[in-house]
Amino acid sequence: MRLAGQIKGGFYPTPPRVVDLIRALLAPYPVWGRANRGNVMRLLDPCCGPGDALRQLADSMGRSVAVETYGVELHSERAQQAAEQLDHVLSSDLFRCSIANRTFNLLWLNPPYDHDQEEKRVEHSFLTHCTRYLEPGGVLVYIIPRAQIARSARFLTTSYGEVQAWAFPEPESELFDQVVVLGERKEHPSPDARAMNALLASIEDLPSLRSNLRPVYDVRHSPPGAAMFTTRVIDFRKAVAEARARGLWTQDEITDAFWPPSDQSTRPLMPLRKGHLAMLVAAGFLDNLELETPESRVLVKGRTTKEMVLVQEGETHDTYREQLKTSVVALDLDSGRIERIEA
Repeated sequence: MRLAGQIKGGFYPTPPRVVDLIRALLAPYPVWGRANRGNVMRLLDPCCGPGDALRQLADSMGRSVAVETYGVELHSERAQQAAEQLDHVLSSDLFRCSIANRTFNLLWLNPPYDHDQEEKRVEHSFLTHCTRYLEPGGVLVYIIPRAQIARSARFLTTSYGEVQAWAFPEPESELFDQVVVLGERKEHPSPDARAMNALLASIEDLPSLRSNLRPVYDVRHSPPGAAMFTTRVIDFRKAVAEARARGLWTQDEITDAFWPPSDQSTRPLMPLRKGHLAMLVAAGFLDNLELETPESRVLVKGRTTKEMVLVQEGETHDTYREQLKTSVVALDLDSGRIERIEA
C-alpha cells in the first residue's frame, strides 16, 4: 500500500456528491399492505469509516420505510465517530465478526484498495466474503478502482443479476479512477458468460455518474427483528471497565473470601515434573521468572489464549469453535537471543 494509504489505514471515503449520484440509481421498494408497515430496510457497510456515507444514504432512503444502519470499522477512532451516526457499529476486523447471512437489503461496499499478505486483491476478498450477508434480491453497491472490475467480473455475474457499472465523475475520478458496480443478489449462484463478457467489454467505456440518472434498482425491506451482528474478539478496554464497575471483585464479601491474607511462597510436596513446569509457564504463573544454570540465565514468559476457528459455513449463520493457543517466550539474558514456542 502506498504511504498515504497506510497513514489512512487504507480508508478512502466516498465523496458526498458521489453518494447522492449513486442514490439516484436506488429506489426504496414501496410498502404495500398493513402487514408490511413495520418492516425495516437494513443497510450494511463493512468498511464504514466514520459512517458518513451510510448515514447520508440512510437519510435519503428512509422517507417511506424505517432504516437500520450497520457498520464495521477496524480503526478505533473512526469506529467511535461511526457509533454516533449509525444504529449498530462494531469496532473490529470484519473477518472476526459474526454477522447474519442473507439478512441485509443493501450492501455498501467500499473496501480497502490493496493486496493482502498472500498478494491477493483485498477488494475481491471483501466482495466474496460479504456477499453472504445480502438477502436474495438485495442490492450490492461495490466501489472499486476501474482496473479491478476484471478481477471480480466472473464472481459478480455468477452471484448477482442485472450487473451494471458506472464511472465516477470528474474531478472525483482523478485519484483512483474509481467505478461503482451495482447488482441484485441471485437466489442461487449461476454462471452467466454473456453478462460477464458484457461487463468486461464495457470497462473502458463506462457511462459516468450524473445528476439526471433514474432509479434502476429497488431496495427491499424486511420484517422487523434482531439481526446477528457481533464481534468474536473481546474489547479488553471495555471488559476491564465493566469488570471494575460491576465485577465480582467490587464486592467485599468476595474479596474477603478469596483474597489471601498475605502473600507468601509455598513449597510443593514433591519436585515438579517438566509437564508441571510447562503448564505453570503457559498459565502465566511463572512470568518474568529468571532461570539460571551453570551455562546460562533465561527469563521466561508464557500465556494461553483462546481463538475462534471457523468450522462450518451455513445458510443463516456460521459455526465457530474455541481453540486454545499456548506460547512460551524465553530470553537468554547473556546472549540476548529470544526463542518462542507455540502449541
